[in-house]
Amino acid sequence: MFKSIIVAYDGSGHASKALEVAATLAARDQASLGIIYVVDVDHMNLPIVIRELGEVEHIIEPMPALLVDFEQAPPNLANNLARSSADAQRAMIQYADFVVAQAKVKAAKHGVDDIETRAVPGDPADEVLEFARERDADLVVCGSRGLGRMQKLLLGSTSHKISHHAECSCLVVR
Repeated sequence: MFKSIIVAYDGSGHASKALEVAATLAARDQASLGIIYVVDVDHMNLPIVIRELGEVEHIIEPMPALLVDFEQAPPNLANNLARSSADAQRAMIQYADFVVAQAKVKAAKHGVDDIETRAVPGDPADEVLEFARERDADLVVCGSRGLGRMQKLLLGSTSHKISHHAECSCLVVR
């Protein structure tokens, strides 16, 4: 029935259930399986107005006040902070590569032969949808998970966005 299946995977419990279902379906139908882990590097970069609204409404914890005069900071501080941010992003991608490699082994144990893995930075829903388009997928499988109050208010869930924008069938695993 299915020829190409995509599963969004981040190593969490919900994603593990989604991988189990996707691998079972792929093995049953002799379908290809794409496993993608998207590192959401922007999830903490809420615009300041939204963050302040969330703090005032007690939806999110307030940021601690900084008692630092950045005008007095050494000139190389900004460069060092940027470099450490880039290092952290590289480490997160390496971790994602490791996680999808383990997922590939799990899927292969289910009898799936054609498996492609991908670990990328970006918006999780957008990257999953793009991967599905590239692979001409006829099914996207993802786990559901609870959202924080702020995310529910402003962003919506990844699985919700995928299910509404995918060009193929979607299966949200609980």
